[in-house]
Amino acid sequence: MTPEESLNRMRLAADNFYYHVATSECYAFIALAGLMREYIKVCEENLARGIDFREPNCPPSQRMQLQPYELDCFEEKLNCIFQGCLEVKRVSDG
Repeated sequence: MTPEESLNRMRLAADNFYYHVATSECYAFIALAGLMREYIKVCEENLARGIDFREPNCPPSQRMQLQPYELDCFEEKLNCIFQGCLEVKRVSDG
């Protein structure tokens, strides 16, 4: 399967999940669906850079890259989902 096919399946799964979650009236659960969609966007961006997001233990040169605003978005969603019980650790490349 190509990375593009993986992305298509990921989008389909996230959209189906969101469709059902949206009626749950649980904002944190809806935020989880949003987190999945944001993750897919990051995967798309990294694939455009030549990074195969599907590799679980890749060398540092192939590590997924996130923009600061994406880190902020993930942190915000995780805080919502887990009510501030988790801390996001930002790792520098240098």
